[in-house]
Amino acid sequence: MKIVKNTNLKSSFFHFLHRLGLIPQANASLLNSIFTISLLALPFGYMTMKGVFGILAAICLIFALLILINDKKSVSDFFNQKYSLLIVFALLAIVLSIFIGQTARGRFLLDAYDGPSRLIFSLPILIAIYKLKIDFGKILSLTLPLALFVILIYAKSGTHSYGDRLTTHYLDPIFWGNFSIIMGFMCLASIEKTDSVRMKLFKLSGFGLGVTMSILSQSRAGWVAAIALIMIWLFVNRKQLTLKKLALYFLLTIVAIITLYLTVNTFQLRIDTAITEAINWSNETETESSTGYRLTMWKMTAYFFSLNPWIGYGEYTSLPILGDAYIQSFADYESIDTIQCCGPHNEIAAHILKTGLLGITALLATYFLPVYIFAQSKAHQSKSMGIILCMGIFICGFGTEMLGLKISYTFYALLLAGLLATSLWKSYEQE
Repeated sequence: MKIVKNTNLKSSFFHFLHRLGLIPQANASLLNSIFTISLLALPFGYMTMKGVFGILAAICLIFALLILINDKKSVSDFFNQKYSLLIVFALLAIVLSIFIGQTARGRFLLDAYDGPSRLIFSLPILIAIYKLKIDFGKILSLTLPLALFVILIYAKSGTHSYGDRLTTHYLDPIFWGNFSIIMGFMCLASIEKTDSVRMKLFKLSGFGLGVTMSILSQSRAGWVAAIALIMIWLFVNRKQLTLKKLALYFLLTIVAIITLYLTVNTFQLRIDTAITEAINWSNETETESSTGYRLTMWKMTAYFFSLNPWIGYGEYTSLPILGDAYIQSFADYESIDTIQCCGPHNEIAAHILKTGLLGITALLATYFLPVYIFAQSKAHQSKSMGIILCMGIFICGFGTEMLGLKISYTFYALLLAGLLATSLWKSYEQE
């Protein structure tokens, strides 16, 4: 009797997942269903307890490999897709640029591959999602609003050393705020015409949470990205919106920005400070400020790029700063120390310094090849969410190095893999 009861419970749970549209059939195998459940759990591990997201990612990878071992034909089926080689190149690009650069310099450091290798490890997960026809876009649309709430509660209940800027104890508020607003915009991008009013409100609550968390983090890069992401979202949805609605959303965006500036003191102060610091840096009245340090480091990056444009310098500590008269003529101690320790606080500048033109090419391939594939997709939800993911991280990268940590590489790799896989199998079914 107990065995029958457990079997019925398992069948009911799988039927529930099937009714949600997360798995293709109600009688899915236990292995396939556990893999789906591990994907459902992923967003709740991000930016919460340290190490949890890495464990969940490892579980997803293990089950993906087991699924592919049981069905080796699914690998060859995936590589018959016309976009498969583009996807592989996008996932390999940064690793290849690092390897070529290290080979040219004659100095190999395995640590440099730790983060970028996460992109490659996501490939089995991508193929498994493609094989099982799991709707990863729907998974994210149901879990991201809840995950953002969990992330906010975790940050509020913890302690950190950033004053009134909200984050967790192990993440910079810029990083925390940027990824919060990207996840919020992914909630907005997940809204479909066929959604009920309740479902639309649920997804909009995720969007509102992401924006609020970004404001609480006081991350200006995320605020700039938000304006660009609104424009991108409107462009992606232009065929579904009338000209009047497009104009209305654009006007509402302008009104929202002005309202925030006039009513939220922190928002106004941070914006005014950034503008003042940039002006002071340009006329050299005050270069030692948050914005000034960044601008100085970017100026240093341009100079170092002119000296070694092709393969870069590998590590920040290898930059030829000592004894360089030009650097000493304008760079302050804080900017020099920061760029050697933590990089130039800009994703493109970071890759310029590490691997030169190879690095820039690799970075653009990592973001824009997936955007191109998403743009060709007929699966609107995963297409919209994928474009927001790629462009959101790319745009935020102008203010900080978004893929500077293993956790951010893992997040981007897994969400990209899942959304690409869903876009591919849904587009294939609609042909």
